[in-house]
Amino acid sequence: MKSLIKKIISPLVIKCFHYLWWQSTGTWPKNTYLGYEILQCPLDLQLYQEIIFREKPEFILQTGVCGGGSIVYFSSILDMMNASTDTKVIGIDIELSEQAKTIKNDRVLLLEGSSTDQEIFKTVTKLIEGKKGLIILDSDHSKDHVYEELSMYNKLVALGCRLVVEDTNLNGNPVYPAFGPGPFEAVCDFLSENDKFIPDDNLWKRNLFSFHQYGWLKRIK
Repeated sequence: MKSLIKKIISPLVIKCFHYLWWQSTGTWPKNTYLGYEILQCPLDLQLYQEIIFREKPEFILQTGVCGGGSIVYFSSILDMMNASTDTKVIGIDIELSEQAKTIKNDRVLLLEGSSTDQEIFKTVTKLIEGKKGLIILDSDHSKDHVYEELSMYNKLVALGCRLVVEDTNLNGNPVYPAFGPGPFEAVCDFLSENDKFIPDDNLWKRNLFSFHQYGWLKRIK
């Protein structure tokens, strides 16, 4: 009976909690980090902290900056680790918010423009040339845009490093069922065509759920 409950009831409870927590305007949408808006699930921030400390990336690149909280979070972890000043946190946003523009940290580089703009991509490629790092896709969440990002930025991921596609929980997975094809569907298409990456599901499943479930990718070839 216990095994039956664990197999059938537990996933349903987790999915319902995930949906209800995401839907609540009084939970994660109000989170801040050092005063900066950070639209992240705390469980995912825990995973990012572990990855950064364990794998010591030589750069962190995030498309989609919003209020800048994630950028500040990543840079402060690197600061506490006494990472080299050459280890940069690069943020790209089509229009940087006024709050993001106030970030004061020498390791932070913010670029304004579309993440899929070829000139932006060339600039980023030059900045991280020869380095191993962590790449996070969190800009426009439409399937076509995320797939285009994946097609471009996967080329910058070194062997053994990670590419994280955020908000794969959209489009009924299990939240916002009316969203339409988004990050999760883009990841599925990408993985069906690319055997160099695998989803590192064991990473997030110990916390039972993630806003980016099935989007924690790792390059293996």
